[in-house]
Amino acid sequence: MEKSATYSLWLEPTGDTAYKLQERIKQLSRKFGTPLFSPHVTLLGGLTASKTELKALTDTLASSVTPFELKLTKAGYLNTFYQSLFIHVEQNEGLTHLHDNACRLFDCPEEYENEYMPHLSLLYGDLTQHQKEKILNNIGRDFYIRFNARKVVLMHTDGEPQQWKKVHTAMFKQG
Repeated sequence: MEKSATYSLWLEPTGDTAYKLQERIKQLSRKFGTPLFSPHVTLLGGLTASKTELKALTDTLASSVTPFELKLTKAGYLNTFYQSLFIHVEQNEGLTHLHDNACRLFDCPEEYENEYMPHLSLLYGDLTQHQKEKILNNIGRDFYIRFNARKVVLMHTDGEPQQWKKVHTAMFKQG
């Protein structure tokens, strides 16, 4: 049986903020030989329904919210490849509402609803804690970056990050 495709929902920065974050990700990727990817905050991952169904659900989700601000705060890291080095995103009413709606629409497992840790990754990879501490000592640990979430992006996220593809973009309703 053929393996079903896997998709994710992303919130992406735009304009100057997106450019600056992309440059930071590029620098770290080059320096440490790690995968390059676009700056984003994952709303949901591991979605396996059909592309047609996911596009329709993404449109429904986007039509349920108006744009809201995301605030990037403190750097962090974990011992997982895709959360190697990141910036936490402050929870707010807009993000909580969007995530809750997404979980209802896309039928999230309960543990995913309770374990959501919004963040924007700076580096994917298997680096040591010492390497990550050294990077943070260099780039800083506190970030005061804000951007407006205006759309949700459906990404096909099978394979390596360089193979990921944008499938659909749904704009939030205008207030």
